Amino acid sequence: MKKRILSIIIAASMILTLTACGQSTPSGSSASASPTSGAATGGQTDDKVYGDPIIIGLSLPVTGEQAAGGLQAKCGAELKISEVNEAGGIKIGDTWHKLEMRIEDDQGNSDLVLNTVNKLASEGAVAILGPYFSGQAIALNDTVKELKIALINSCTSVKIRELQNPWLWRNRCDDGINVQIIGKAVIEDGATKVAIMCANDETGTAAAEGYMKYFDSKGIPYHVEWHTKSDTDLTAQISKCIAEGCDAWVSSTHDTAAVAMAKGMYELGLRNQKVYMNPILAQAQVLEMMEPEWVEGWRCVSDFSYTDTREEQAEFTKKFIAKYNMNPDVQGALYYSHATVLIDAIERAQSTDREAIRDAIASTNGLKTLVGTSYASQYTDLLYEIGIAEIQNLEPVIVGSVSVAEDYGFGK
Repeated sequence: MKKRILSIIIAASMILTLTACGQSTPSGSSASASPTSGAATGGQTDDKVYGDPIIIGLSLPVTGEQAAGGLQAKCGAELKISEVNEAGGIKIGDTWHKLEMRIEDDQGNSDLVLNTVNKLASEGAVAILGPYFSGQAIALNDTVKELKIALINSCTSVKIRELQNPWLWRNRCDDGINVQIIGKAVIEDGATKVAIMCANDETGTAAAEGYMKYFDSKGIPYHVEWHTKSDTDLTAQISKCIAEGCDAWVSSTHDTAAVAMAKGMYELGLRNQKVYMNPILAQAQVLEMMEPEWVEGWRCVSDFSYTDTREEQAEFTKKFIAKYNMNPDVQGALYYSHATVLIDAIERAQSTDREAIRDAIASTNGLKTLVGTSYASQYTDLLYEIGIAEIQNLEPVIVGSVSVAEDYGFGK
């Protein structure tokens, strides 16, 4: 009953927050963070000559199982865009431009995202933030080449880099880096046999393959169990891992399954376990569905936590709460940072031409963002650092961070 009541409260809160974020009806229609006054259609304001607004597209899950994460991402991007607009916008040559955000609901679906990206491109978006899932980004491989429009997102599959697509970018560590960091931590914690519990989608399978390769290289035995991202009962998979003698756990999964894993392990009597997960564990909507005792002491790689007391992170949290009346989570921080990368690229390109903006993204070098310092590789990757969070009373607390930028030849 407690969980049912909590679910109703969360759902009601999401509806209110969607309204606060300027969200329109969740049927695939657009919501705009529109510029104001004479800047909306060109004109002159405060001695600045304004041209047409620059359209930034977002393709995210506004409805469906991942809507809470999509809401965080939307608000994070919107916050950054509103800050730029309040400061006057972007100056290109002698003309100033405000930014206009348009969002399309792709529901986290790899087929629907083809339509949303095409629609945003046809409406004049100079680049697009999103999509949410790695499978969606891979599905867009040919589409973004044809449209010649850059995407910046949080998708972590190592297979995206293998596409060598100059239009696909992510400002986040990929699964390969995360796996190395987590694998090393698990071994240092004294694991003798590791349970690998991963979703059977693009995100989970790529991570699982990385874990198996890493543990093989270190001579650590493991047992692998799979699940779907929407599984609500993982008792059978957990029981098999227990029977196999696993004394540590790693997982790369999604909202619903993460909750099922935590609940299942607790109900099967597992306590004080060595558990490391992907950043999903640090997301607010996931922790809200759990009880404190299920995950106390669990750890995950995490790009951000609203409990972080560092000046820039604390200030972001303060502004986010003031604007949206909720704590920011990983996706909010990431999409604020993605917008930072894109806006920097537009300013350096001094153009709204999509190819010029893409080239500027590709030349990003040492840009400070909320989640780390961004350096562009030849393809795909912009970020090479991530924090380690420990769950304490259902709050993700950053307890350390790791950067491998120098290993990739950056920041020396």
